[in-house]
Amino acid sequence: MHLSGDSGVLSLFYRSDAAHSGFDNVSFWDANRLVFVEDAGDTLHTQRNALDSAFLFDLRADYSNSANQPIRILAEGRDASATLDSQFGAFAGFQNDGDNEITGWHQSDGDPGVGGLLGAKIPTPFRDGWRLFFTQQHGDNNTWEILKAEKSDNEDED
Repeated sequence: MHLSGDSGVLSLFYRSDAAHSGFDNVSFWDANRLVFVEDAGDTLHTQRNALDSAFLFDLRADYSNSANQPIRILAEGRDASATLDSQFGAFAGFQNDGDNEITGWHQSDGDPGVGGLLGAKIPTPFRDGWRLFFTQQHGDNNTWEILKAEKSDNEDED
């Protein structure tokens, strides 16, 4: 089959299940891995008894094989504002905005020029000036930076 710049082929990468669903945002982690963050919504939170997470997917993995699963790299909890919001949701007329959700996942090396646009470089998290952030919606609406863990004295070097 010949494909031009105006055509392509779609194929299923991952079929969601109750534990991995409500994907809301995606970003490359590096050349071969993606991070999907989810906004599962209050109904699914209740059904699976879990709040939102971020998952790392390997583009080289065959997810049609049920033995291959994405890796949860971040599990969201409730901050004080989201906890109150959830509790007040039982009152008539109160609009519950839901639990905290991970709304953005962003990596950058700080390059403000054309070379710093998303997709211009392959990210290398925690190296060569690359920094990693995620944002929350609802609750306190924080932006967080994820830092590389420092090795303790009794850990082996890479």
